[in-house]
Amino acid sequence: MEEYNPWWLNEPDPFYEKWAESEVKWIPSVVEKFSFKSYALHFFIGPRQVGKTTTLKIIIHNLLKTRDPRSIFYYSCDELSDYRELGEILDNYLSARKELGIKSSIIF
Repeated sequence: MEEYNPWWLNEPDPFYEKWAESEVKWIPSVVEKFSFKSYALHFFIGPRQVGKTTTLKIIIHNLLKTRDPRSIFYYSCDELSDYRELGEILDNYLSARKELGIKSSIIF
């Protein structure tokens, strides 16, 4: 899980760093439209290669300014074969979160 969440180890996120180092730093307007109130559920969909992951990484970077890094969980589902694997990954994170004493999370 740490490979998808380098901020847990106080390491830079390569996706965000690539964006931050680019000459043109376009910030999608949707970044400001996400609400992270309790029990919010958002679906962020679109075609390949339009900036969904970069947008999420910008949002995560902004959240890291005010939240415990371990309370932000990101996982790319590209390599999953079915919903059961996703369930296992989420269960693993929720167990780790409990052990760390984190009461609320934002899961991407």
